[in-house]
Amino acid sequence: MNFLQDASRLLPMTVLIILAVTVCVLVERTLVPRIRKWGALFPALITFSVILSKTIIPLVVLWKVFDLPPDAWGWVSGGLFQAVWKGLVLAAVMMSFIFLYQRYSYLLFGKPYTSTGSRFLNRDSSKVTIGIGISAALFNAFGEEIIFRGMFFSALVDNCGVIATLFIQSFVFTAYHFFPLQNSLLLFVMGIFFGLGYLWSGSLLTPVLAHLIENGVPAFIFLVRSYRTT
Repeated sequence: MNFLQDASRLLPMTVLIILAVTVCVLVERTLVPRIRKWGALFPALITFSVILSKTIIPLVVLWKVFDLPPDAWGWVSGGLFQAVWKGLVLAAVMMSFIFLYQRYSYLLFGKPYTSTGSRFLNRDSSKVTIGIGISAALFNAFGEEIIFRGMFFSALVDNCGVIATLFIQSFVFTAYHFFPLQNSLLLFVMGIFFGLGYLWSGSLLTPVLAHLIENGVPAFIFLVRSYRTT
């Protein structure tokens, strides 16, 4: 994790970024119910703007405050091929776990699992709204991995150790989403997976790729189903 060395500056800056984006999310949660009466497009645009901010804010901070251009963030440490194949393996393991959890978590919670993504997409089946939802999911993968694995994990690991850092970053990653308990438990395990993938490859590209697949595959399936029913 040698691409972000100044943990004394990185940790407080990461916390400020998380707080800034959290405020954006809370604003979204407040506005969306109020403007839903105007149609599904406006809530979708607000959601997209908030998720886009999750990528833009950490990028700007790392680039302008820490003077770290994108090629200095450890995207392909150990080589592009290694980062990609490990990302694909990580995604496959995660998707298998997610499938089992979504199918059987009712045994723990007494109700079927409903993904937060499907709630968003089911508000409206228009092609514009679906496109916005898919684009947001993809941007989200980059932004959250930059914040939680690229910055937060790197700032903690030298002082807290690997095991504690895995749990801390995953807990904050989960709390940051404001999801119901059934969704949050899955998200916590996913945060552990992303952190392990980052450790495994030493490359930020590995959890980014896994996150892209985890976000993108359900959205793509929903898109295909929506076209078949129209």
